Amino acid sequence: MKRLVDTVLGLLFAQVCCVQGMDVVQSPPALRLQEGASSTLRCNFSTFPNSVQWYLQNPGGRLIHLFYIPSGTKQEGRLNATTVSAERRSSLHISSSQTTDSGTYFCAVKHGAPQAPAAST
Repeated sequence: MKRLVDTVLGLLFAQVCCVQGMDVVQSPPALRLQEGASSTLRCNFSTFPNSVQWYLQNPGGRLIHLFYIPSGTKQEGRLNATTVSAERRSSLHISSSQTTDSGTYFCAVKHGAPQAPAAST
């Protein structure tokens, strides 16, 4: 059993979705990590996001909120998330992966409605 855990961490999946007219593409679609390895998941958007949230759905089906990140970088333990709104992208970096990192990762995007031009008087 220990050999299996040491050899393969498991699959980490990314989802591809469309949110209210915004195309959201995560990559890679799936990856297999060895325990102790590091990896980065990326999320690209067709329009500029107001904020990005990252989630993990563990193998038991429990949804875990990882980050709310409108812009910049946040770190929590071995996880590091970055959002660059001007470049329409976000990433989630996992360092020194552990078996508890196995699951499906999602990025969720919020974008605002287009602003109407101000009326001139």
